[in-house]
Amino acid sequence: MLELTTDHPHLAPLLDLVAGRLQAPSGEWRQEIQINEHANLNQPQAKPLVLVCRGSDLPGETGGHVVVFDDVTVLDQAQREAAWAEVARRLAHEVKNPLTPIQLAAERLHYKLSGELSGEQAALLERATSTIGSQVEALRRLVDAFGDYAKPKPPRMEPMRIKDAIFEVVDLYASGDQAIAFDVDLDPSLSTQPIVADAARLSQVLLNLVRNAQEAHPTGHPTIRIDLSSSDRLGGSVCWQISDNGPGFSDEVLARAFEPYVTTKPGGTGLGLAIVKRIVEEHGGEIELANDQTGSLGGAVVRIWLPQPT
Repeated sequence: MLELTTDHPHLAPLLDLVAGRLQAPSGEWRQEIQINEHANLNQPQAKPLVLVCRGSDLPGETGGHVVVFDDVTVLDQAQREAAWAEVARRLAHEVKNPLTPIQLAAERLHYKLSGELSGEQAALLERATSTIGSQVEALRRLVDAFGDYAKPKPPRMEPMRIKDAIFEVVDLYASGDQAIAFDVDLDPSLSTQPIVADAARLSQVLLNLVRNAQEAHPTGHPTIRIDLSSSDRLGGSVCWQISDNGPGFSDEVLARAFEPYVTTKPGGTGLGLAIVKRIVEEHGGEIELANDQTGSLGGAVVRIWLPQPT
């Protein structure tokens, strides 16, 4: 008698599938399932594993059953990204078309009526046209994000220093009404060593991550630590770690890391991390999300590995 047992509860969906098929009438079968390969391994990032299972009875008097598993996780992710890119492209096209007429109509109303109204009516016109203008600009930013994800431009790979991209963003966010406290620790040997990359794209990576930390923090004033160190990963790489003192990543985000339109922030598009992942992969790098379990900040952690030039 075949006994299906395991010390890893995260395999339960797979075992339940096989057990059910063994009790069903004979014949060939095929089914796709997802299991959480890290659910019982105390891993910070739960990555779904997609398997296509095929089974069939063995001929002969002794009987038996053979089951073949194909890991299609990478293919499944590629298909999802392609589908989301098409959605983003269509949304960008449909949203972009009416933006200019809306903006022009609001400006025309303001121009025609501002000299004829006074008092409360003039103030109402000013507020209304200002609101239309700000919301059109917000939609334009959304369309730009859709465009970045759906059809990114080829990167301009040139020698640059990661240090320059880091301090460009730090200087931008370290002052102003929404100032962010930064703690930057860069390996001196890597600060001046150039890598071949698109400087603007790497700045966009950090901008997106800083913006995410700011929007997720309860007060909007997070503390962000940026570390730069060397790593053996990828046969030799620069490890770029960004951590904060916010609430961290939710289980939903960790389980569906980098999938477009997954967000827990009100009004968020869920495109920020998807774009970050695409930029990192364009540079031959890798990225990983986690929550800080042992560090002093205790929030979200993003680790990025970029190949070092040989």
